Amino acid sequence: MADYNGKRNSDIPVRRNRTNQNTAKTTQRNPYSYDDLMRRSEGQAPVRQQRPTQQNIYVDRKAESPHPQRGSYEQYREDISISSRGRKVNPQPTEYSKGGSGRSPKMPKEKKGEFFRKFMTLLFVAAIVYAGITGYICAVFSNTEYIKTDSSSSSSAGLVSDSRVKNILLLGVDDKQNGNTSRSDTMILLSIDKRNRQLKMTSFLRDTYVEIPGYGENKMNAACTFGGPQLVMKTIEHNFGIDIDNYVLVDFSAFEDIVDSLGGVTVEVEQREAEFINNTTRYTIDYGENVKLTGGEALTYVRIRKLDSDFYRTQRQRKVITAILSSVKKSNPFELIETGKEVMKYVETDMNPLELTLLAEGAVLSYMRYDIVQSRIPVDENYSSQTINGAAVLVIDKYETSQRLQAFIFEKADVEEETTTD
Repeated sequence: MADYNGKRNSDIPVRRNRTNQNTAKTTQRNPYSYDDLMRRSEGQAPVRQQRPTQQNIYVDRKAESPHPQRGSYEQYREDISISSRGRKVNPQPTEYSKGGSGRSPKMPKEKKGEFFRKFMTLLFVAAIVYAGITGYICAVFSNTEYIKTDSSSSSSAGLVSDSRVKNILLLGVDDKQNGNTSRSDTMILLSIDKRNRQLKMTSFLRDTYVEIPGYGENKMNAACTFGGPQLVMKTIEHNFGIDIDNYVLVDFSAFEDIVDSLGGVTVEVEQREAEFINNTTRYTIDYGENVKLTGGEALTYVRIRKLDSDFYRTQRQRKVITAILSSVKKSNPFELIETGKEVMKYVETDMNPLELTLLAEGAVLSYMRYDIVQSRIPVDENYSSQTINGAAVLVIDKYETSQRLQAFIFEKADVEEETTTD
């Protein structure tokens, strides 16, 4: 053994592996300490530091790097159990929904399927109930006298219309026998304005002087005698440019039954109106802001003629219709259906039972919550009282009246009742 005591490190010969200078160095040199070099010179293997064995430590899966300071995985579970204070904690990674924010876990397929089955069952039951109710109401409306109109005979070209506004002409007649209709005593255009959420009632005074298509100029209520409800619709369309969708005709003999079936109506009755009824009819009523009228009393009230003008008369008609609508709002829907069985047989309309059913469902669900506004034709300061061919008539400016009527029906109207003038 060579003696290297007192010699420098650089004087100790070290055996090195030589490689070709043209060959790239691929082996990395391992540094050795002085003691290792001494062992190599004596033919002994150098002592290398052993790597520590990897412990079972908790790994943060998100960071993907070990954290020995957190302790073992078992210690992590124990710490979580203590800090959760009795809450159930799952230390295993949770699968989150794809594309989400990683906040809500996916619903298991079994639970998702069960929820879907329950939802479809509930939807199916609701559909059956709705179909049953709709079918029953449709059967009730089948009692009406349905008159199918020929849509090809009338054209709506040039008429003002709106898909969000439905115009229904309400007609009340004195008598209807053997298919013959007398003069219309009441003509009210009911406009269901879905855009502005308003129910609009426009009364047409029977003495309004208009042109009746095919019959020349005459009082407006004569149109019903000449050609029935269809001719009244054409007359309004021709003179005022308003497209009317449907009509509903009611004989006054059924009016009493309708009011009585609702338990009466409550309206404001003036003292002069009550005195007139008490002195000229068999009925005795009070006056005041809230007077409840039976069917017979209400019919007498709306048909007062000789007390004042037709302006006041149409105003009373709208007051009673408004009161009827208010009573319908408070009534039980099932009671209304039973009432409809009796009164629908007095009704004539060009709407089939299905159309009436959809209209009734829309009224219950939304229309009855709309604001009610009123108007009339002629409008103030746009008519003159004249005598033509020996008959007292109301002559109007058709163009100005048409413009104001169209604005009232198709635009948002002020919730105010017009001032009635004599």
